[in-house]
Amino acid sequence: MVKKYRLNIRLKIIYISIVILFVFVLAILRYAFNRSRNLLIQQEIGIISQVMNRNELAVEEVMDAVRKLSAVSNTHKQIASLLNESYKNQLYSSENASRIRSLEEELLFYKNIFMDYRIHYVIMGADGTVYSIADGIENSAMFGKRLLESVGQQLWFHEFMEEERVSCWVAPCMYDKKGVIKEEGDPHILFVRRLQDYNTQKYLGVSIVSFPIDNFSELLTPYGNGGLMLLNQENQPVYTRDSENYFEGVNVEDLTAQFNKGQGHFYFDKQNVSYLVNYQKVEDCGWYLVNMIPIMVTTQAVDHFYRSITGLVFLIALAAAAVCLAMYIYINAPLNRLVRRVSSVNIGGTRVSEAAEISRPSFGIAETEMEINRMVDYIEELSAQALKQRDIEQNLRYEMLRAQLNPHFLFNTLNIIKWSAMMSGAANIADMITSLGILLENTMNRGEKETALREEIKVVKAWAEIKNWGLKNRIQIYCEIPDDLLDFRVISFFLQPLVENAVLHGMNGQENGEIRIQAEREDMGVCVSVHDNGSGIDAQTLERICRELDGEYKRRHVTGIGLKSIHELMKTKYGPEYGLTIESDKMMGTTVYALFPDREDKHNAESNDRG
Repeated sequence: MVKKYRLNIRLKIIYISIVILFVFVLAILRYAFNRSRNLLIQQEIGIISQVMNRNELAVEEVMDAVRKLSAVSNTHKQIASLLNESYKNQLYSSENASRIRSLEEELLFYKNIFMDYRIHYVIMGADGTVYSIADGIENSAMFGKRLLESVGQQLWFHEFMEEERVSCWVAPCMYDKKGVIKEEGDPHILFVRRLQDYNTQKYLGVSIVSFPIDNFSELLTPYGNGGLMLLNQENQPVYTRDSENYFEGVNVEDLTAQFNKGQGHFYFDKQNVSYLVNYQKVEDCGWYLVNMIPIMVTTQAVDHFYRSITGLVFLIALAAAAVCLAMYIYINAPLNRLVRRVSSVNIGGTRVSEAAEISRPSFGIAETEMEINRMVDYIEELSAQALKQRDIEQNLRYEMLRAQLNPHFLFNTLNIIKWSAMMSGAANIADMITSLGILLENTMNRGEKETALREEIKVVKAWAEIKNWGLKNRIQIYCEIPDDLLDFRVISFFLQPLVENAVLHGMNGQENGEIRIQAEREDMGVCVSVHDNGSGIDAQTLERICRELDGEYKRRHVTGIGLKSIHELMKTKYGPEYGLTIESDKMMGTTVYALFPDREDKHNAESNDRG
């Protein structure tokens, strides 16, 4: 009962540790997600501001064209002269009809100069004569008379005439195709101007330029799928383009209350949805352009990535818990039985457990490994198998090398996957995971000591593909391997450390790096070389590295555990004439040679001798 209780406590500790790690990872992801989300929103605000500036410029250009067109009736001498004449008693005479046609032709000419869009241009002279050009209207004369009659009945027009203002904007103004102002009709923007003789200040009449608001559909563009609204000085909607109905149910006063300068942005909540609202003042008339878009639309890529990563982390945590349980059931229990069995072995009348001070088996592979190591050390000491001990140490070091996968490298790879998905889309994730899977498969799940050279090339290319994400594609791998050497058996996982050493030390800080892998048969065997185009190694440093490889230095500097271990393993496995050789020239790059015995040639030679 005590033993079972102890095991349960340890399992609980492991599971609690997994939960804590899971929460910690989620906290880091949440922080990174919020930072990325805020940066993305700020970028979107900048882009929306540019779109709003273009829309403001479009509105100002239209209004400027309308003003210029309206001013023609005042500044053009011929038009002003015709308006200055009175024909009150001859409105329907042939002379007056000719005068009307002449003036309308002049108006049409200047309309084509200033405006490419459909408009209605109506002038009423002081004598009551009506001059009218109306795009899309069959009888423009009747249209102009009805429009002037409808305008004359409006309160704002009487105020305009009484106050003797020069001009004014009226928007929106709705009237039908006959020119009759109604509560429901086609919305227009009217620019009304009082006409006066510049010299005598004599009243000449009134001009009205009417701009159909549906022309704005060609001029104004909302950002993305957002909603766009144009407000007049009284904060009344003049034009709205809202395919997704973002402005539906929104009180315009609630929006305009947050305007505090010519342009800016703020966040607005509607029905539990947060919106980004950008506004831009049209300085020419004091109107406002308003763009409204849900924040989740601008951040959907980051949100999707966060949900995916969170789900992945959760699955990893569940898998880790399941692995711990499986390790206890299928690995730890048999190891404990093995420890008990070995500890009961009697050597020279002494039990191994007593001589090596072996404790009782307990939960945990690491603890079980420690017990087994103590037993092995004691057995080796009694047996005095020094050579065997060296072989075991060499094999252990090699297994450590094969199992080596830097946690920082994995963490950086995950970060690269995260930023790649945010900036480029989800398609790049599959490629990264595929390459990482190749590395994991070849470093963790393969038990053979030797493998084909083509498999080593596969591992190197997968490693380089992952590494290139962090180096902006600086590493290029070129393989020049004859077909008859692709299946040549070499030490498993020997090539990747050579390539990694070339990248870390040979090409440090270099813009573009090239790694060239070659293989050829020589008199001594098969030579595999790894050459980089880096800055090279000076003669003094190269001499020191070569002495390190041969074991003259106990302290390692440049070579690291990878090159040193591979060199020692090759010499132990194949003989002292085999191993690694390094050549380098300053500014010409570095080449590492790995010489293997050509066992196929030796086998053929022995067969011929026997024959």
